[in-house]
Amino acid sequence: MTGSQPGGETVDRLLAATSVAEVLEIMHDASVAIGGDKFSYHTEVMFEGVASILSDVYSAGFSDEFREYYIDQGARLIDPGPDITMRRGKPTTWHDALSSRKLNKAELDYVAETVRMGITSGYGFPLWGPNGHNAYVAVGFPPGQPLPDQGTISTHQMLLMNGHQRICEMTAAKDEPTLSSREREVLTWAGRGKSNTDIATILAISGDTVATYMRRIYAKLNCHDRIGAVIKAMRLGLIHI
Repeated sequence: MTGSQPGGETVDRLLAATSVAEVLEIMHDASVAIGGDKFSYHTEVMFEGVASILSDVYSAGFSDEFREYYIDQGARLIDPGPDITMRRGKPTTWHDALSSRKLNKAELDYVAETVRMGITSGYGFPLWGPNGHNAYVAVGFPPGQPLPDQGTISTHQMLLMNGHQRICEMTAAKDEPTLSSREREVLTWAGRGKSNTDIATILAISGDTVATYMRRIYAKLNCHDRIGAVIKAMRLGLIHI
């Protein structure tokens, strides 16, 4: 087995977490503990799957080159691994996912580009939540490093499920919130990775005004961080990234 198996301490951290960002950080830390050096969390969009322009993606450990390729250039819409893994319904190595069906040219080009960037070995994890609020997690490992044994992977799947359930709890709608058109604009740009300063420039308003809008958004959505607000607003159909 590679790395140390996460235990009760990690579960306790998840239960004590107070924000989506903190939960994702804990899930990432646990993935590092089993030998991973790359982590990503993808929300599944109902009727569209994971490979959707509306899917929100959190990642850590990937190079800036890959992040630009995957997010900014839209390669996530081509990546076949997440949706294959979600359909299989169990943790699956990237190799097994990509080998399970014939890939088209765009998908083959995507795989070749990821190999060029040194992203070759990992596991995909399907995560299930209430009311179809599902997600996919990818954990990448350094090239040439043996993958964890099946027992470690099964334990990690349960830990990731605990994390995903916490995110679902934090982003669950109680009363249907509404956002003004300006609040939707601000949160949409936040979901596209723009800072408050960037958003102020784009919308021709002051940075203090953007901060005020963000505080209002957090209050309306009952969230405490940008990632949680974006995920919840997308699930409620309030914004589209």
